[in-house]
Amino acid sequence: MAANSSETSSQLAWDKDLGAIPCVNPWGVPGAYTTLRLEGKASHPLFLEDHLARLEDSLARLQVTCPFDLDIIGEKIQALAATRTEDNPSLLRVSVLEERFQLETRPLPFSGHWMEGRLLPYVRKNPEAKSLDNQLFDHVTQLNRGSEEALLLAPDGQLGEGSTSNLIFVRGEVLVSPETNVLPGITLAKLLPALAKQYTVERRPVHLTDLPECTEILATGSGKEVVGFARIAEVGWRASAETVLHLACKLYAEIKSQYLSSRDA
Repeated sequence: MAANSSETSSQLAWDKDLGAIPCVNPWGVPGAYTTLRLEGKASHPLFLEDHLARLEDSLARLQVTCPFDLDIIGEKIQALAATRTEDNPSLLRVSVLEERFQLETRPLPFSGHWMEGRLLPYVRKNPEAKSLDNQLFDHVTQLNRGSEEALLLAPDGQLGEGSTSNLIFVRGEVLVSPETNVLPGITLAKLLPALAKQYTVERRPVHLTDLPECTEILATGSGKEVVGFARIAEVGWRASAETVLHLACKLYAEIKSQYLSSRDA
């Protein structure tokens, strides 16, 4: 659910006494993580406060004791963001383990607004926590993450979330987004209230059998931001509209701009 460590452009880590140490491969280790988007030179990390709150919640759900004050983690994140000299966006992975925390960044090239969907029969053990799930990570590394996203398929046919995203299913004037047994997405939480001003939003399960009625399926997340699925080949589904996708991209760009402007004021 994030970049392979070999793809990172910078790596920083600290032990519980805040001494500098080498980064390790965090996948499969007890702990939690979050990924933030960095944009522009010396920029404020996007929605930093929300990411720290979710990180704290994930650690509690996973019963992992964090030896660090979250304010310290926030300060380290901001210090790293302040050293940025490039304009192109980056993705920052923040991993908190029992004895360390680490920051790893990687470039985030623009991959367009369309993805290919791939069904993946998989249910995360604790879906409401962002854990360092090495089994799911192994699946994700098999995808072309610039153009593909997996939709996690439960044994009962539920489509809850993407491997690195939350999902919005468009059925006419109704937008359906699963709310239970999924990670509470920060991008989704920012976007849905804005979309609800023009569409009816329902938070309920979606099943594979519902797909023929969907004209669009959107994926949202810190890296992808807002993208649409062009098709899901395994079930012969294809997007037949892009109205909500275009609106969602516009609205989310405005939300980001307002957030960053408020931090620069």
